[in-house]
Amino acid sequence: MKNLRTQLALCLVIALSIACSSKPTDDQSQLESVENPEIKEVTANEEEVPTVTIAFKEESTTQIFNAYLALKDALVATDGEKVSTEAKKLAALLTDDAHTSIKAEVEKIAASTDPKVQRDSFDNLSEQMITLAKNSELTSGNLFLQHCPMANGNQGANWLSLSEEIRNPYFGDKMLKCGSVTEKI
Repeated sequence: MKNLRTQLALCLVIALSIACSSKPTDDQSQLESVENPEIKEVTANEEEVPTVTIAFKEESTTQIFNAYLALKDALVATDGEKVSTEAKKLAALLTDDAHTSIKAEVEKIAASTDPKVQRDSFDNLSEQMITLAKNSELTSGNLFLQHCPMANGNQGANWLSLSEEIRNPYFGDKMLKCGSVTEKI
């Protein structure tokens, strides 16, 4: 009797594992998508990230901050070529005489593809962008002032982000989540 129970339990486990591991056929997947258009296949490499935007009273300021944020994201990815490209785009937007010192830092970043050199200048750029953000009228969205205590030779460094989630531009994937939100602008 005990042997029979063991065999039945084993058969049940095998049947369940086969049933649970079977994938739907293409027809079933298409049918599910038709019945519920919200269903979307997402591969392991894709993430659906909600688009967050900001707007300032002056459109030129909005463009400058969007370019700064793209540059920051390229630093997070530790992509020196893309950082340089994004810095050149930002430099082209900095035409006002009031942005001369910001443009000088951006040009240092654009002139290099070495992430260490770019990150050193990004520290100074971020401080100036933080001042600009605080002195400009934000009409929609939020900026988050973030701080990494280990950046800049353990002296700490700041940056701006659209999200409260920490994505550290000073260390990239080495210490992606190092830092904290210190202020909401």
